[in-house]
Amino acid sequence: MIVGGIDMPMFLVRSLSQDIIGESKGLRQAVEGCRKAAKENAPVMFQGEVSTGKLLLAGFLHKESKHSRQPLLVVDCIKDEDMIHELLAPGFECKQLDRYEGGSIYFREVATLSLGKQNQLYKALEKIEKRKIRAFLSSSQNIHLMRMEKAFDPDLYDYASQWEIAVPPLRQRKEDILPLVRHYIGVFNLKLRKSIQGLTPQAEEILLAYRWPGNVDELKQIINRAMHLSNESHISQRHLSDNLGISKEDGFSHGVMPLERMEEILLRSALERYGFTLEGKKRAARALNISLATLYNKLKRYNLNP
Repeated sequence: MIVGGIDMPMFLVRSLSQDIIGESKGLRQAVEGCRKAAKENAPVMFQGEVSTGKLLLAGFLHKESKHSRQPLLVVDCIKDEDMIHELLAPGFECKQLDRYEGGSIYFREVATLSLGKQNQLYKALEKIEKRKIRAFLSSSQNIHLMRMEKAFDPDLYDYASQWEIAVPPLRQRKEDILPLVRHYIGVFNLKLRKSIQGLTPQAEEILLAYRWPGNVDELKQIINRAMHLSNESHISQRHLSDNLGISKEDGFSHGVMPLERMEEILLRSALERYGFTLEGKKRAARALNISLATLYNKLKRYNLNP
């Protein structure tokens, strides 16, 4: 990838111009934590489930800090295997980063790396710091529990846990659901050339009671699908039922969905997080607390193999 005229094959660069949307106490605390951390230079660990907004908050922190004059570089520890391999290669001196001195770098899902690569990452971060590049890290797994289970490198743990920002799941941020819905309705109105005004009261009740295992990304997908289905002024229950596993005859149903539907959602989430490689499937099985053989059986059952 060519960035600013320099060949940088081991980094992704993303634009983070979205607004942080929500009113919940948990989100406000995370934002306030970012504002405080922006005044410091210590590395920051973002912890929270997949699709809770960790990268978005890291982008906000970066913009609030003195490092904002340079880009925020993003490395995905799950998907960017070649980039990680080059970055952690012995003798790598980070000279490619000279142009970005004073910027920030974000390592997504560091807990998915093996213990050996975690330690290599710690050593690479020491070199990166010397170029005055601030490090952000994220994990959807609890690194404190992993450290107790000796599944997280102690050096990287000490480095990453200097400053931690917890991002709560959407089910613990009910106040954020309707503001996010209004935002996505506005986004998809423009994209689909529609003029949907909002939700019916019953649809609001359904979304507020739902558990959102896929967090904000799932909410975005649900609204997108509902708006493709709706030709009315408001999204109603019938536009949500199929996507949320709610029977049209059930009335409200208190946000309950069939267990098979919940299992499929969790399987999809685990595979999106860890990938479809053999190693990714092994990690997904461990995260779901099932055997690899059981995972393969369930993938076949739900036709989830790529």
